[in-house]
Amino acid sequence: MSVGKLYSIPEQIQGIFIQAAAAIGGVQIEVVPDFKLYVDNKKPEYLAKFPLGKIPGFEAQSGINLSETFAIARYIAKLAKNSSLLGSTPEEAAQVDQWVSFGEAEVFTNVRIINNLLNGNLPYNKAIDNFYRERNTRALKYLESHLATRTFLISERITLADISVASILKSGFSWLIGASERATIPNTVRFYETVANQPVIKAIWGELVYVDKSPQYIPPAKPKREKETAPAAAAPKPKPKPAKEAEADEEEEPLVPEEPKAKNPLDDLPKSNFNLEQWKREYSNRDTRGAGGSLEWFYQNFDKEGFSLWKCKFKYNDELTLTFMSSNQIGGFFNRLEASRKYLFGSMGVLGEPNNSIIAGVFIARGPDYKPVIDVAPDWESYDFEPINLENETDKAYFEAALAWDLEIDGKKWVDGKNFK
Repeated sequence: MSVGKLYSIPEQIQGIFIQAAAAIGGVQIEVVPDFKLYVDNKKPEYLAKFPLGKIPGFEAQSGINLSETFAIARYIAKLAKNSSLLGSTPEEAAQVDQWVSFGEAEVFTNVRIINNLLNGNLPYNKAIDNFYRERNTRALKYLESHLATRTFLISERITLADISVASILKSGFSWLIGASERATIPNTVRFYETVANQPVIKAIWGELVYVDKSPQYIPPAKPKREKETAPAAAAPKPKPKPAKEAEADEEEEPLVPEEPKAKNPLDDLPKSNFNLEQWKREYSNRDTRGAGGSLEWFYQNFDKEGFSLWKCKFKYNDELTLTFMSSNQIGGFFNRLEASRKYLFGSMGVLGEPNNSIIAGVFIARGPDYKPVIDVAPDWESYDFEPINLENETDKAYFEAALAWDLEIDGKKWVDGKNFK
């Protein structure tokens, strides 16, 4: 009989950890099929059980609802006939907690941050990338040394700690920790394979996947219009040579050969007297409020026919944790808006405190609609947009506060911000 329902998605490390713990303990749980992240966990019926909307979530038959990974795993382990999952003595129980914490803080956190740096969720910084790779190497060396004389982390029987750390290694080995790095930690690889190949765990985790080489950051390609200056300067040369150079350019960037020829529909809008680039300079060089401030210049020059103003708010604020990470998220969003830089200005900020914050701000966009300007960013649908009417005093106050970085919403004060300009 099932002791409860687990809400998770197949690729979530925390979910497969809980499923493996239940399998080893001989505890039957029901995994909710086809659960969709950012859809099902935002529904009222899910939020009624798990107000933060987090996954994994566990709805126990006893009536309790749990939403923190280790709490769920411990609860299931307590129901297991195999009591050694949590350790057989107080000392072993403490070590279980220690190694679960180690895996989360010293390995999984590093892997997650590196992933966010490489996929654009955080602005890429080589020094930060190296820092977390070095931290990860240090943690794996410590783990390697500990396992040199041990089959498992704590005793000769598998515990919750072994399953937790192995599930984290499953993620790291599959995409980050390459063959050359794995060759330096044979005891760790042996430990991982021992846990992962337990029949009941293998039935859940499947075949083991290893990445060959550790991925590295690949800078985005430079705009092709910069390359076109060379053929222009070489105009006096014979025509065949520039033609070959153009062909070479296309071969170097086969995915975007037509980019220089593509015309943005926003360029066909009626000419506006509001100079967005001049506004960006005025905003940067003047105080925002007060006589002679950038807001005064804005109101004197703004063209409401050629541009539109928009409130922008992140939809999933309950997922935000540390405010500096939320600020980095804004930076990543702005990076993905790069293609619209000539049509857009933004001021976004983090309001509140760690684990109780929101992301909000404003955009000035070319044209009457935000979507043609904003949808160049793949994650634009994670934000809500609402038009700003400057004749409405509430809207005007919001607009000015977002530009002045003193916006306050529901008691949450502005703590950090970024501009897109």
